Amino acid sequence: MTIFSNILPHTCRCSLYRQTYGSFFRFFSFFLATLLLILLSGCAPKEQQKKTLVVSIEPLRYFAEQIAGDRYNVVSIVPEGYSPETYEPSPHQLLTLSSAQAYLKVGQLGFETTWLPKMISNVPQLPVIDTSQGLPDVAFDPHTWTSPRSALLICRNICTALCQSDTAYATHFRANLHRLENKIRTTEHSVDSLLSQTHVRTFVTVHPMFSRLAADYGLKQLSIEHNGKEPTPSRLAQLCREAQQEGVRCVLVIPEFGEEHAAVIARESEAKLFTIHPLSYQWDQEIIHTARAIAYE
Repeated sequence: MTIFSNILPHTCRCSLYRQTYGSFFRFFSFFLATLLLILLSGCAPKEQQKKTLVVSIEPLRYFAEQIAGDRYNVVSIVPEGYSPETYEPSPHQLLTLSSAQAYLKVGQLGFETTWLPKMISNVPQLPVIDTSQGLPDVAFDPHTWTSPRSALLICRNICTALCQSDTAYATHFRANLHRLENKIRTTEHSVDSLLSQTHVRTFVTVHPMFSRLAADYGLKQLSIEHNGKEPTPSRLAQLCREAQQEGVRCVLVIPEFGEEHAAVIARESEAKLFTIHPLSYQWDQEIIHTARAIAYE
């Protein structure tokens, strides 16, 4: 007993010392790394320090980079592969806002209505640009970038904001916008060619992201998710019946929202599952890919 009573306190003291020293070492290392980054950023030539724009999602980053060119570094809050309806930003991303020139939001995404007000409350001087301003509301669908016609207005809003905040480069931004508009019109022409000829005008999607695309091209969207909720068994059965009656051939699966219910509808209606990525940076490629899936090509 005497031996153990002598050893135990010493062991506890050693363990406590290691924990305390380890915590101090981690904190000190973090402090040094942060200090080094600050010093390095302060020593960098000013002409090499790009201004920062923060955007909500990757498609917006695509638009903003095309217009801003090499004048700005564009950072997306919601990474590809995550849902903008439920995403929670990291502390590092919150820190990025403190040095940003502006924040470009889609408008009313779930993330933007819940987290964005909290994020910008710490940086009240940060301009927040609604890139969907001027677009008509369609079925309460905030996913404005999923139609080429809406994308044109989004890009013009971005350009206007940049020209107003960085007037010396306004000509540069407008020239970049003109090139981007040509790309979008080319994409729109491809989408129109695909969707104008398809005989089945109804498609199913796991998440209601394509109300504007459907309205622009005379299509009917059946969404599995409704008002942000998964379908009840009766709702799922109703969707299966409607898909059969409409002769649906395409069920769109979005990885960020799952495919369990989509597989059921596809099986019951003898339709095909198509995986799409509307939150991808490659906006033009994905819009055409989505149109090709709806057209069943």
